[in-house]
Order: sequence, then structure tokens, then C-alpha cells
Amino acid sequence: MLDGLRSFGLFRKRWAVLEGMAWFVIAGPGMLLVWFVLDWLKLLSAWPRVAIFGLACVACAAAFAARLVPAMARRVRPEREALVVEALHGNLDNLLIGAFQLGMEKALGRGLERHSPLLVEALVRSAQEKLLEIQPRHLVDLKRARRAATGACVIVAAWLALALAAPGAVLERKARLRDGWLAVLDALFPVTFVIEPGDTAVVKGAPITLSVTVKGARRPGVVLVMTDSESGVRTNVVLSLQSGRASHAIDAVERTFSYFFAYASRTSRAGTISVGERPEISAISYELVYPAYVGQPPRTLTGRMSRLQALAGTSILVSFAATTELHPDLSRVEWLEGDRQSITINGRFGHFAFVADRPNRATIMLTGRYGPGFEMSRPLSFEVAVEKDQPPTVALGVRKDKLVMFADEAAAFAVPYTAEDDFGVAEVTMSYRIDTIDALLGREPREGVMTRAVEPASERVNGKFAEVFKALDPALQPGDRVRIELSARDNNTETGPGVGRSRVLEIVIVRPDLAQFVEKAFGFQQTALLAGLKKVDRATNLLIEPERTTRTEKDLPVEKRALDARLNTEPWPSGAEDAVADYFRLLSGAR
Repeated sequence: MLDGLRSFGLFRKRWAVLEGMAWFVIAGPGMLLVWFVLDWLKLLSAWPRVAIFGLACVACAAAFAARLVPAMARRVRPEREALVVEALHGNLDNLLIGAFQLGMEKALGRGLERHSPLLVEALVRSAQEKLLEIQPRHLVDLKRARRAATGACVIVAAWLALALAAPGAVLERKARLRDGWLAVLDALFPVTFVIEPGDTAVVKGAPITLSVTVKGARRPGVVLVMTDSESGVRTNVVLSLQSGRASHAIDAVERTFSYFFAYASRTSRAGTISVGERPEISAISYELVYPAYVGQPPRTLTGRMSRLQALAGTSILVSFAATTELHPDLSRVEWLEGDRQSITINGRFGHFAFVADRPNRATIMLTGRYGPGFEMSRPLSFEVAVEKDQPPTVALGVRKDKLVMFADEAAAFAVPYTAEDDFGVAEVTMSYRIDTIDALLGREPREGVMTRAVEPASERVNGKFAEVFKALDPALQPGDRVRIELSARDNNTETGPGVGRSRVLEIVIVRPDLAQFVEKAFGFQQTALLAGLKKVDRATNLLIEPERTTRTEKDLPVEKRALDARLNTEPWPSGAEDAVADYFRLLSGAR
């Protein structure tokens, strides 16, 4: 009987363990199978995905703890099994439990004084026969256990089928589960992006490195998304995070694009890599506007010029076209003297103007519209050579520089002239100064100017100044010296005017009776009679010994004649007495 009850207890334990395992499978892998299907159909977002998986894990643990562990830990006790059999049968009236207890007391040698051993043996034998007769295993209801086992088998079979038929789906669910878990963590503990270089511009063909730092990253990688600005084509590059940092190097950038980094459901701010070229001058022209007085139309030169030659005061407008758009503030002109001049920029076109007033050298330095780093590789330079406007030339129509005239001749004297200028003579001026050949005459100097305007200005002017001294008051007198100088002014209103001067014409006024005398160093020189005379200044201090002169000329042989006889025989020239007297009176300073 004892063995029968133990066998029944083991039978019940096996089925209890089997049922516990079935419920463990149903609660754990069964719910996971439902989670798998729902996620496979893309019906679960990150939070439900993680929540259902967590519930499945909790249910699996609960089933293991509530069903499987107690069943496996339960001990088989015959007296308890006897009660179970009696409860399942319903008509044994404590037969099995009474026989089991009496048999145990007999086996232990207790209770013999109360019960007959033969009666106990008969009761135990009867109970054992009854137990064999009723087959207690058939009394146990195994429907629920079988259903649970069947469900567990179906679930296990489904998992085996998925593992064999769709291993990729299983791995995908694993990845999505991890992704969902990280998404939950990211939602609870946000990450921060730091991208480099952000918005920047590079020269076409230059290398660049895009990098990102994900602070608080828990995922192994990040995605770089690049979008071409012209075509809109998007390129994704998966990068591995090393200590929260990842980078992507581009050897040569050819087109402008935007980019951002994606980490899970979060994205960084977008950056733009602008690609441009260094500017070069594709066409250039120089417009030369000559000064108005030149009377020439503007002239335009095209193409690169190493040297510009222009008249002083010429306005020069330089216009050019570049190969790319220019920066309006960083494009400039640098002059040889260190000055900087701004350039007016309109897209890829620019111009600047200056006035050619001195020799100089200009260097055009352009910068692309993206700013620093896009400077012109080879600046354009040209030299400015300035030609100065030459002053006009004035020529007197008199060959000699000194003239001796009577007062009447000088009053009627006309001064002829010729003035020339490459662009035009605007004015001719005659200036004169009248002084004396000797200060002893005591006459004050006099000056005068006569001007003639030329309208319109002419490149060559011929004329004369006539009767200039006719109306002088007082009139010219013997002993006066007149210095005449002509000047011509051109029509240069920009850097001038230019003034040219003639040689000085000198006129000495003499009396008719002294026409044979001419001026020398300090007075008149006679033909032979007064050749050795020299004027000596009077000493104002009579205590000073006057300067004495020594005769140094050679002795001339003199033929002795009877002078008295000659004087008596030869008459004195008529009128000579007064002339000689006047001359010596002039030398003495007497009036």
C-alpha cells in the first residue's frame, strides 16, 4: 500500500511539474511570442515594445515562482496522497488513511495494545486491494495540465519555427528591443550634440572632416545624413561612436551640401558646407576720361594692362568681371604708397575710379563672397605712369637780347611774340620793368603788366604788344633801361595752369646826340677817347682815403706835334661842347 501511495504521489508531482512548466512557457515565451508578432507587424513603438517585453518577463518569473518552483519542491507524503485518493474517490470512508496509519503503527511496534495485529493486517490488506482496484491515477483530472502542455508545445514549436525559418526577424526583434530600451533611456536621460565645423565654406576641391560629439550616448553608433543642395540626393553614412565621438573625412568637396547627425530618434542641428572657388578676373577694362581742357573724348582700353600712361588729372575708371561672386567688404585696391581703396561690388562685377595725379602702382586684391580663405590667388597689378602737362612756350620776335633806342622809337616799339601749347594757350602777358642804367640819375623803378586773353584757347598764338610805352607818364628818358618779359598761360584747369616764360628783352634809352655811346659795365664807353674810364663810387666818409687807381696799360708812343698850332688851325666840332658837358655832368651826378 505504501508503494502504491508513493507511486500515486510521484505521478501527481510529475504532472504538477509539467503543468508548472507549461504555464511558465505560456506566461513567458507565450507573451514574448505575442510581442514578437506585434513588433514584427510594426505595431509597437519604443515604449510599448519595452513595456510588453517587460510584462512578459515579469509573467514568466511569476509563473516560474508560483507554478514550477512549488511543483518541483513538493515532497511526496503517502498519508497526504491517501487523503487525495479518498477525496477523489468519495466512497472510501477513510479506508486508505486508516489502514495506512494502523499499518505504520504496527510497523513501528506501537498501538498493539489497542488493536489486534490480525485485524490491522486484514485492514491493510483490504485497503491495498481496494487501492489496486480503484486505480487512483485515473481519478486525477489531467485536462487542464494537458491543455497547458499542449499550449506550451505550440509556443515552443512556434519559436522553433521562427528560429529556423526567420532568424533575421528574430535578430531584428532583438535589435529593436535594444533600440527601444535605449530610446526609453534617451527619453529619460536626453543626449546633447556638438557638431563640427557647423556652417562653413571651403574652396572647391579642399578636404574637410565632419565630426560630432554625443554627450550621454549609450548607443554604439550615429548616422551622418548629407543632402546635396542642387540635386537633393541624400546620403547616409553610419559612424561608430568612440567615447561618444565620431567623424567622417571627405577628401575633396565638389558641391555645396547640408548635413546633420541622427542618434536614435534625435537629430542634431543642420550645418551647411558651402563650396566656392577663388575669384579670378575674367575681363577688365580701363576708361580714361581726360581733363576738359584737353578737348579729347574718353578712351577705353580692354584687357590686362601692365602699365597705364595718362595725363595728370585724367580720371580712370577700372571695371572688371570675376569668375565668381565677390565679397563687398573684403575686396580692395592696395596702392604702392600703402593706401587702400574700396571697390564697388555687384555680384561678380566690380569697379573703382581714381585720378592720375602722380606715379603709382595699383594691386587689385579680390575675395570671394564666402570671405576669408577665398582670397584671389594671384592679385592683378598695373602701373600708373603720369605725364605732366608741359607749360606753353613763348618766343619773342626780336633776335637780340639788348637794344639801344631813342625815346620816340621805344614809345612806338612793338613786341612781337609766338606762344604755343599742346592743348591751348589761354592768355599771353607782357610784364616790364623800367629802371635806370645808373642810380645817380635818381629815378624810381616802374613796373607794368599787359594781358591778352585768347578765347577760345588755341594751340598756337601769334601777336604783338604795340605802343606799350607811348602813354607812360613820365615818358621814357635817356638813361632809362627797360626789361621786357613775356609769359603765356595754358588752359589746364585740373593741375595747372602751366605758365611759360620768354627770354628777357632789354632796351636802353639814349639821346640822339649820344647815339654813338653804348652801355657797358658801369657807364657809357666812348669809341676811343673815354675807353679807359671807370666809375668810382664816392666815399660818404671823407676821412677814408679814396681808392687810387694805377695805370696798367702800356705806354703808347706819341708823336710830338705842335699842339698849339693844331688847336689854332683846327676848329672845334659844332655842337660837341654841349654833348661833352652834358656827359660829364651826368657822371658827376649833377642835375
